[in-house]
Amino acid sequence: MNLSEYAVMFVLVAIMGAGIPGPGDASLIAAGALAGEGKLNIWIVLATAGVAWMLGSAIGFVIGARGGRPLLDHPGRLEKRRRKLLAKGDRAFGRHTFVASATLPAFVSGIFHVRFWLFLLGALTAGIFWIGIYVGVSYFLGEEIARLVGKIGTKALIGVIVLVVAGLLIRAGLSKWRASRQARLAEQ
Repeated sequence: MNLSEYAVMFVLVAIMGAGIPGPGDASLIAAGALAGEGKLNIWIVLATAGVAWMLGSAIGFVIGARGGRPLLDHPGRLEKRRRKLLAKGDRAFGRHTFVASATLPAFVSGIFHVRFWLFLLGALTAGIFWIGIYVGVSYFLGEEIARLVGKIGTKALIGVIVLVVAGLLIRAGLSKWRASRQARLAEQ
């Protein structure tokens, strides 16, 4: 048992918890597989991953709260669009703060000033889910099955993102079309 494996996993999972893409999920799969082979202690893997996830999530939240909002809410290029995006986010997070904090990157919850205790509850739920899936599947079924689950999960996440972006683009296009149509009707 080598402390460096736990330390590397800690750093990578903390980065993943903050909402920054990286090899965090791969480190969880590897740690679960190594624990399944008896090379790492499963309880230490789970505890280390859990602490790393929550620490990374809290750091991501603070970064979003302190730096993300000012980055989006300032005068300049695309100001109107950025402020419109912030207003929509404020409305959405006002209604769905737990769901958003459990499903979106941690820094997004910081940008929209989700209550910290509610954010932590969402981050804890997400962390238990992702850590449980990656470590549990690779521990019990081996690395190849866990890697397949990771790829399917990534593809599903990308699919959801594509659908949301497509929906937002369609909605924006319709809004622009309606506005120009109303302007033409008003001119007549």
